Amino acid sequence: MGEKLYFDDIKKGDKFAGASFTVVREEMLDFGRRFDDQPMHYDAEAAKALGFPDVVACGAYTFALSSKAATHVWQQWHFLPSGLGVELNFLRPLFAGDMLTTEMEVLDTRLSSKPGRGWLDTILRCTNQEGKEAFTTKAHFLLLMRPE
Repeated sequence: MGEKLYFDDIKKGDKFAGASFTVVREEMLDFGRRFDDQPMHYDAEAAKALGFPDVVACGAYTFALSSKAATHVWQQWHFLPSGLGVELNFLRPLFAGDMLTTEMEVLDTRLSSKPGRGWLDTILRCTNQEGKEAFTTKAHFLLLMRPE
């Protein structure tokens, strides 16, 4: 990875590759059992009774994957603790074995009310192996400005 980017280096419309990964069945099932007691998240028969071909990832697991993907982008920036106004949109179910690629786009930029900082309004798009968006995550991130 090269030099980290400051707020000043980033403009509206810039896109950044996020992490790519495969949904791991046992991890997804364990997460569902531990954090979401709806049977469709850990019981294949229950999922099939609801019209799914197999167990479907729970929303909290999907959000965790979103965070994993975004971290890959944050590591490229002079990132400050933030991530406000998070909006997660579930567009299609996630299944074990799905291969996901992510990309973050900067929707807007604005200066912070505090000096030396700026906000990025972003959307993270997660696409499955069929090229279809599985989920999106909008969030606001705070970055350092380039020191003078």
